[in-house]
Amino acid sequence: MTLLTHESPLMLTGKSDFLQFDCDCACPQTPFPITHNLNSNSQFIRNINSYHSLLMNDYHLVYSNDAPIGPSVLNTSAWQRYQSFSQEQLLSEPIDYQLAEQGLIVPSRVTFETCVHPPQQLTAWLHVTNACNLDCPYCYVRKSSEHLSEEIGMIAIKRLFETAQEEQLKTVKLKYAGGEALLHFSLIKQLHSYAIELSQQMGIELTAVILSNGTVINSDIVHWLANNHVKLMLSVDGIGEVHDQQRPTKKGKPTFAILEQHLLQDLLPHGIKPDISITVTQQNADGVADVVQWAIQHNLPFTINFYRENLLSQSKQALMLEEITIISGIKAAYQAIEANLPTYSVLNGLLDKVQSHAHTHTCGVGKNYVVITHKGQVAQCQMHLDETLGSIQQNKIIPLVAQGKIQNLSVDEKEGCKTCEFRYRCTGGCPVETYRVTGRWDIKSPHCHIYKALYPEALRLEGLRLLKLHGLHS
Repeated sequence: MTLLTHESPLMLTGKSDFLQFDCDCACPQTPFPITHNLNSNSQFIRNINSYHSLLMNDYHLVYSNDAPIGPSVLNTSAWQRYQSFSQEQLLSEPIDYQLAEQGLIVPSRVTFETCVHPPQQLTAWLHVTNACNLDCPYCYVRKSSEHLSEEIGMIAIKRLFETAQEEQLKTVKLKYAGGEALLHFSLIKQLHSYAIELSQQMGIELTAVILSNGTVINSDIVHWLANNHVKLMLSVDGIGEVHDQQRPTKKGKPTFAILEQHLLQDLLPHGIKPDISITVTQQNADGVADVVQWAIQHNLPFTINFYRENLLSQSKQALMLEEITIISGIKAAYQAIEANLPTYSVLNGLLDKVQSHAHTHTCGVGKNYVVITHKGQVAQCQMHLDETLGSIQQNKIIPLVAQGKIQNLSVDEKEGCKTCEFRYRCTGGCPVETYRVTGRWDIKSPHCHIYKALYPEALRLEGLRLLKLHGLHS
């Protein structure tokens, strides 16, 4: 096919700048990433399992379910070459190999094999305490003064590194959480010091994050975070009154001003850029755009997460997700992002559990993720803290979490997902939420319609960002 333009084919992808953001879940490390085996000697044809939209100035966004990561942007020449593969042909031009690598064209007479890679990381939620100085209406933790002891914490750290060694995993990631974990900062320091020691002894990489509401930050915490390269995740659900309504103190007092003061006066001046986790409910959906703008203004990575109903929040009708309200609120947030596009990719944080990397499972629950309670018991998920499986001292961790009731199935096993062009990104949503609503593990998310309505908009933002990054869109 003769191209109708003299420009060189141009294909933009975001391979190197997709960030992974921390949130209060078993994400974000991509669980069980996939790649595809290709035979370049085969005849290739356009992948029918793809999504396309026209961006601007004749640039096209094209996305394949089989792409290893993110969407691609094609100029007119590259788009025409892509279109030429409506008929089978061999790869013959440099752009052809890029199209094949992104799964936009596929072998026509050869099986396109999916390869699922084993995980490289053991992620552990260390439940430091049940105590918290806030009273968030959607919280699933039964508040009390109980907390992790130094003895149990040390045993847990040791068992986690032994497990990583047994399973030949390269990294241990610790998520210090609660309650408000920083209420026991001295304990976190002791545990992390021991984790560093074991990391060096065993040659296993260590990463860590503290999940916090941001109201108890002090200079000691700031300097320790900076010196030990421990990340911080702050929960921020709105600006001003919107946040205060959803995340008040136990006496109903506001907290946003305190959080923002710590951010601006303590954290940012010392080079600490926390990840921002935004929990979207029907109550704060209209304010998501404001908090996203606030995060971008301060150059902070963020994730937009859906509220999950739990035993402690069942009676709170004002929180329940309502599709029209959620879609409208998040679309407004996307418009705010488009008005001030960052140069780094925010795609991994734009929509609940959706990830840009192709993968088969929503999270690592039951596989390479473990929750250690303050009593040294093992659970599959932090939302199931009361459903423990056994003691970390007496059991092998990976087989133990695999025995739990949560069935974290591959998206290819879920009804309603198998033919969806977005299945390797949302992977059918949170299995716990799906089971709560449907009573089944092997079916698509109850929020499927929200994902399908919003993910094309998220892909469009990534396309516009790529154009901006390459000086093709102001």
